[in-house]
Amino acid sequence: MKKLLVSLLASAFVLFGTGAVFAAGLTYDGSTTIGENIMPDAAKLFTEKTGIKFDKIGGLGSGKGFKMVMEGSIDIGGVSRALSIEEKRLKPYYQIVGYDAIAVFINEKNPVKSLSKEQVKGIFTGKITNWKEVGGEDASIVVITEIKTGGRATIQEFKDSALDGGEFGPSIEIDRPHDCVKRVGVEINGITHASLAFIQPGAKTVLYNNVEPTSKNVRSGAYILSRPLNIVAKTMPKGELKKFFDFMLSPEGQAIVAENFVPVR
Repeated sequence: MKKLLVSLLASAFVLFGTGAVFAAGLTYDGSTTIGENIMPDAAKLFTEKTGIKFDKIGGLGSGKGFKMVMEGSIDIGGVSRALSIEEKRLKPYYQIVGYDAIAVFINEKNPVKSLSKEQVKGIFTGKITNWKEVGGEDASIVVITEIKTGGRATIQEFKDSALDGGEFGPSIEIDRPHDCVKRVGVEINGITHASLAFIQPGAKTVLYNNVEPTSKNVRSGAYILSRPLNIVAKTMPKGELKKFFDFMLSPEGQAIVAENFVPVR
């Protein structure tokens, strides 16, 4: 019995310890903007072309995704913003696959069509609290945001760009951007910010500084609330991981990005 157990353990080491057999698939976590709007189709097509599978596609947010990839618990982290100085000091490998517009969403029944940067800043910092102050009806503004301490890229990017680094005022906090826009679709006095890719029935975008959040305006630089979409690896990708990074910059990978965002190539 003891000899049989030793033999089985030795076999397990050969099979699992060397990694030659039963190799695990690739894993992704991080930005929901990338994770929900790019990765499903990209992973599917990549697997069809190469036979290399994905075991996991998560959406815990850019900050958590970056931390996980640097810890080695996932292969690919998604970061839908520019990497911070502190993150770059860790010397990750990162690749921009596209660019995204952060749109300001309101209910489609709201007559407001355009908001200036100062008006948006006033609303989200809590200094402007009634729609009549920005050309709308006499009604309290219902600000909806993602969880402010959740480490998600949209919150940080919006805070840096739209609020000039200022603090958010009171808001209804909802975990995922998709659900924030969904809430605005049923809340007639609601407002939120999220990737343009998360447009939902009942919600509409407003002009920001008189510029529409379109791919054309992001590409030209006219729409200033935009951000890079990064995929990150702990070190220079090799083997199967490199094949996926290369795929994302291929015409087929960039066509998937172009469905909702501005491709980098």
